[in-house]
Amino acid sequence: MAGSISFLGSYSGIDTATIDSLIEAESGKLVQYTNKQTNITAEKNTWKDINTRLDSLFTKLGTLEEDKTFQSKTTTSSDATKVAITAGTNAAASNYSIEVTKLATSTQATSGIIDSAKGKTVKDGLGLNGTFTIMNQENADAIANGEPATGSFDIDILTEDSLNDIVGKINEQSKESGIEAKIVDNRIIMTDSKMGARTMTFGGTLTSGGSTGSMVEELGFGTTSDQAAGQSAVLTIDGITVTRDTNSITDAVEGLTIELKGLTEASKPVVVGIKEDTDTTVKAFQSFVDQYNSTMTFVSDQLDVGDPSADKNKTGALAGDSSLMRLQSSLRSLMTQSVNSGNPAYNHLGSIGISVDRFGSATLDTTKLKTALADDPTAVKKMLFQTISTDTTSTDENGIVTTVTTEKEVGMAQKMRSLVDTYISDETGIIATKSDTFDKSLKDISESITKFNERLDKKRENYVAMFSRLDSAMMEAESQLAYLQSQFSTTD
Repeated sequence: MAGSISFLGSYSGIDTATIDSLIEAESGKLVQYTNKQTNITAEKNTWKDINTRLDSLFTKLGTLEEDKTFQSKTTTSSDATKVAITAGTNAAASNYSIEVTKLATSTQATSGIIDSAKGKTVKDGLGLNGTFTIMNQENADAIANGEPATGSFDIDILTEDSLNDIVGKINEQSKESGIEAKIVDNRIIMTDSKMGARTMTFGGTLTSGGSTGSMVEELGFGTTSDQAAGQSAVLTIDGITVTRDTNSITDAVEGLTIELKGLTEASKPVVVGIKEDTDTTVKAFQSFVDQYNSTMTFVSDQLDVGDPSADKNKTGALAGDSSLMRLQSSLRSLMTQSVNSGNPAYNHLGSIGISVDRFGSATLDTTKLKTALADDPTAVKKMLFQTISTDTTSTDENGIVTTVTTEKEVGMAQKMRSLVDTYISDETGIIATKSDTFDKSLKDISESITKFNERLDKKRENYVAMFSRLDSAMMEAESQLAYLQSQFSTTD
């Protein structure tokens, strides 16, 4: 126990606090390391934020290229409970008068009373054993045309099968047969998934027309059974009669889907309309302008040098960074460049309502943009997205002529996306390269800090050992001095 007692500072006056002061005096390099580590981390995080903003800008520029942005349509219906429409980008802006005299329906076949099901639940076995065959319209058509029957579906029914089991087996083949089954009041209702005047035919040993079936064993379907025949939809569009086996009509008017929901009254047609949806286009442009401003403002803040004459001047995290300065300059330049759109009236962003002030901030005049879109939407889009092809012809020594076609993207949005991509590309982007460099530097600094701390710990151990020896020596000297004094006192 005595060996573990420390007398550090007992005689020399150099205690742990003194050693801490000595170590701190030698820790200046460590402060430099940690400050550098903090600065590099701040730069890395700032570039990460810039990458996120540029990625969003890249996406919003891409939205401007989509057909739905420039060709979006709005639709109206005087009575959407009877006729609703959906317009594609290729639908012509116009109005249509629609009368609906018939809605398309599906053929249904309902079984008679199933004798073996009387007094039982739908989960009880029916005691039936045999086959049940479903033949759809395609099967009947094939037979009528002397072709192989491909629409016949056989179902094996076992003694233990319940009404639920039988319906389940029918529905297992619905994808192929196109016929679905359900149970209502212990009867089976078969429904053709396709609409129109179609028929269903039933056969097998468990129908009344089966070769071995009896009225007690049958499922309640005859070979033809009682059927409610489906019908086609009948409507008139601007006086032209249209008949279709569906209530969702996509091929009557180019780019228009007409949904029939109810019958119209005589001489009271539903009027539907399609017009250009400029609001969607304006919204996409505004979203781009907002993201551009957000990006440029953040970039400016990071490049801000503050007031160099101030005592505690605060600068942006990337002040003086040449890559960021080049990005800022290039983005500003692209916003004011001219593009041959084929219409001299619309050859730069300012002509369609996007202006940029001397600080690089953009604003959108929506009225001016809507005017340009109404006047020449093609020119507006070509200003943003336009690819020019150039043919270069060469002749070799054998007189063989070769033509090489090169394509160049000259639209403003294309050039800006290309610029942004040089920064945000995962593989070769400037930001990805910088991030790798930052990671390597942080790793090197971390290793240097570890080694430096190890050296400081070693030096602390040396100081403690050295001054402990000094205290021991002084203690021993004091002890010897006291002994000598005691000897002199004895002699006297």
